[in-house]
Amino acid sequence: MLAVVLAAAAGGAGAQQRPTERTESCVSGGCHAKIVTHPVMHGPAAQQKCMACHAYDEPREHRFRLAEPQADLCTTCHVFPHRTYAHEPVRQGNCTGCHDPHGSDHQMMLVADPVRGLCLSCHHDEGASKFVHGPVAAGACILCHDAHSSWEPMLLTEPPRQLCLGCHAEMAPSNGREHRYPHQPVEDSCLICHDAHASDVHYQLHEDSPGLCYTCHEDVRSALQSRQVVHGAASEPGGCLACHSAHGSDLPAMQRDGQTALCVGCHDGSLSTTGGRSLTNMMALLRDNEHHHGPILEGACTACHEPHAADHTQLLRKAYPPEFYAPFEPKRYELCFECHIPQLVETEQGTGLTRFRDGDRNLHWLHVNRRKGRTCRACHEVHASSNPFHIRDSVPFGSKGWALEIRFLQTDTGGSCTPGCHATQHYDRGPMPLTPPAPSGAGRGEP
Repeated sequence: MLAVVLAAAAGGAGAQQRPTERTESCVSGGCHAKIVTHPVMHGPAAQQKCMACHAYDEPREHRFRLAEPQADLCTTCHVFPHRTYAHEPVRQGNCTGCHDPHGSDHQMMLVADPVRGLCLSCHHDEGASKFVHGPVAAGACILCHDAHSSWEPMLLTEPPRQLCLGCHAEMAPSNGREHRYPHQPVEDSCLICHDAHASDVHYQLHEDSPGLCYTCHEDVRSALQSRQVVHGAASEPGGCLACHSAHGSDLPAMQRDGQTALCVGCHDGSLSTTGGRSLTNMMALLRDNEHHHGPILEGACTACHEPHAADHTQLLRKAYPPEFYAPFEPKRYELCFECHIPQLVETEQGTGLTRFRDGDRNLHWLHVNRRKGRTCRACHEVHASSNPFHIRDSVPFGSKGWALEIRFLQTDTGGSCTPGCHATQHYDRGPMPLTPPAPSGAGRGEP
């Protein structure tokens, strides 16, 4: 490269006769005067000490050579630290690939505008991408990369996470406090999810969610592809971020908010399944009915529902009978028995087991444990009700969904109901014992 520069400089003399003997000044006589007129000058050129870098090869022919081999010439004055990763031009000793040895219109005697063209003369132009990282758009490559050498791969000036936090301080722990549940890529390297230069995806992500998330969370991809019921929010573009924070959270699974708030954030109006079934406006249901099911009170929607995909209707984790009538089999009630003990239905005597009894006769057993048993949904609203023990006002019955009223009334020691399926029935469990023998793990919330 220096030989090319020298030839070009020599040609600048035009038709003027070349000297045929040794001379001490290359800019006298109008030969190479333009070399010393650049706004940014190399020290030896500015001082007209050309022989610091050049040596006569043949004075009579005015022919020169470099004072040292090109790969070693610059390092006779400029000392570079020996780091693990070197920029390729530096490694090859090709300093003039980036710097003009005499002078330039740009800082550090760069051969081209560092903002608009220098790095892109070798490195791919990212400008065609929709979303470009600020330093790239501004041509500030040296904000992240060392131009000569680095201890970090890709010539980064610092480790990736530390480098990113230098600008993106909002992602740093606040007041020295880390998220209780940080996203592992945030702990390792931002580059796992983000392209440092440009991307066609918002926030310079390598890929949009959920595709990007699947690169690590293969179990979720597999569930969405193989299970019968899929949560719409989990499969639509960007859906993962509706529920999860991309960087970290103080809630398990990096939830953006408590489960109740997250779920009713979408289930707050008219929604339909892919099969056309209308879903309940859960926000209105919870707002208008004061008696909430235990998991709702605890903000644990995922106690009953899978958040991504399931093999049971309504994304239920385990079996729950959808019918009004069903023969009693414990497997049909796997979901309910996650919290409520099976003896609640399997035992005829209810003293110490349930408050839904007439004397000591267990009325859960009477209703459910039979060939044509009433399922839980026949009497209970699984989310919220205006009645104690989340008893329904009415239950959809038959293929046309006729509203079968229950008309439950509570008393101090029992209650009554007057449903469409039988005449008014009363039950009275009698006075409460002084020391009720409630077994460990007994069901909660029974009437």
